[in-house]
Amino acid sequence: MRASRYTIFAYASMIGVPVLMLILAAATIAGKAAYSGAASILLAIALIVFGISGVVEIFWHGAYPGSQRKIIAGEDIRTRARPVKKYGKEISFVLLRFNSLTKRFDRHTYTTYANDRTTVLGAILDIKDYQDSTISVRCNCRMGICGSCGMVVNGKPVLACETNVLASAKYDTIEVSPMLGHPLLKDMVTDFDDFFERHRSVDPSLYRKDQKEKYAAREEYAQSKAELSKFLPYSYCIMCGLCLDACPVVNSNPNFIGPQALSQVYRYHADSRDQKGKRRLFEADTMDGVWGCEFSGSCSKACPKGVDPASAIQMLKGELMKDIADKK
Repeated sequence: MRASRYTIFAYASMIGVPVLMLILAAATIAGKAAYSGAASILLAIALIVFGISGVVEIFWHGAYPGSQRKIIAGEDIRTRARPVKKYGKEISFVLLRFNSLTKRFDRHTYTTYANDRTTVLGAILDIKDYQDSTISVRCNCRMGICGSCGMVVNGKPVLACETNVLASAKYDTIEVSPMLGHPLLKDMVTDFDDFFERHRSVDPSLYRKDQKEKYAAREEYAQSKAELSKFLPYSYCIMCGLCLDACPVVNSNPNFIGPQALSQVYRYHADSRDQKGKRRLFEADTMDGVWGCEFSGSCSKACPKGVDPASAIQMLKGELMKDIADKK
C-alpha cells in the first residue's frame, strides 16, 4: 500500500503548498515576522514532501510488491500480484484469442481458483486482473440483464455472468471463445452494429394510426390476460445476440435477418395495441425473412431468458399461410 500512501502525501502537498504561500504572503504584508517564519518553514517542508512523493510516484509506483512485470510475445505487461490466499478448486481456462498476424485463433491457458459461486465472467476478470491485463472482455450488469457478456463456453453460446464455472468445467478445464455469429473486434468482444441494425429494420415499436393519440393518449390501452399472454413471452428479449450465434442459418447466410428480429416481428404483430396489421407479416415474407429459417431450434435453446424465437417464426409462417388460404 506504499503507492497509495505516497499518493495521499502528493495530494496533501498540492493543496497545502498554495495555502501556505497565501499565509506567508499575508504575514509578510501584515509585517508579522513570527507568522512569516513559521509559514516559511512549513512551506519548505511541504515542498520537500511534494518533491519526494512525486519522484516516488513516477519511478517507484510500478516496482512496489503489489505489482509485477511480465513479458509476453515481446510486450511489456503490468499485472497485479495474485493474492497469497487460494480458495476453491483449481480450474484451467483455455481462451481462444484471435491472432491478427497469423489470422487464426491461438490457445492461451490460464489457471485460477473457483468455488461453487464463481461464474465464468468472474473467473475471466480475475485472470485479467492478476495474470494478463491484455485480455478484452465486455460486461456491464453482471446479473443477466444487459446481455453484454455473451461468449461461447465449451462450444455453447451463453452469458458468462450466469454460467457457473464448476458446473461447466469438463475435467477441470473450460474453453472460452468469442461468438462467431457477429464480427470479431478483439478476444471475447464482438461488434453488434449489424445485430442492432437488423433489430431496427423490423420497426420494433407499437404503431398507431393516430400519431397524436399515440403520444397524448387520453386513457391507457387496456388488454385482457389472454391478449397479454400472446406476446409477453417474446418481450423478455435482452438482445444478447446468443440466438444469432447459435443459428446455423445466420452463420451460413449473412443476409438472413435472424431469429431475434423475427421474434420481435411476431411480438408486435401479436400485440393487440399495434395497428400496423398485416404489413409486418408482409415485410418478413421473404427468403431472407421467415422462409429462411430451417427450424433447427438452436436459437431457443441458447436464449438465457426463455424466449422461444423458433416458435415465433413458425407462428409467423402460419399467419402468412392462413392469409394465403383466406384469399383463396
